[in-house]
Amino acid sequence: MLSLRDCLDHSNLSELEVGVLADYTGLPTMLAATLAGAMLQSEGGADLMLRILQDADRQASEHLDLDQRARTKAAIERFCTVHRPELH
Repeated sequence: MLSLRDCLDHSNLSELEVGVLADYTGLPTMLAATLAGAMLQSEGGADLMLRILQDADRQASEHLDLDQRARTKAAIERFCTVHRPELH
């Protein structure tokens, strides 16, 4: 059985990015990690993941949740650095 660490290492995602996705979707962390890994292997998946992170950031901003906003901003920054360097 794969661990969360295995999924993160395979997709080159951080716990932060997967945590934001899990919070946004309401999925358990392990399922969110599996989903994110599958997205990144598909055409357009990195764009979709980035849009999800950005929407999570927008929602945190609308709810004035400063802690969640800091998490989403950090997740977007890391995601762009690793998976979308042309945007960074």
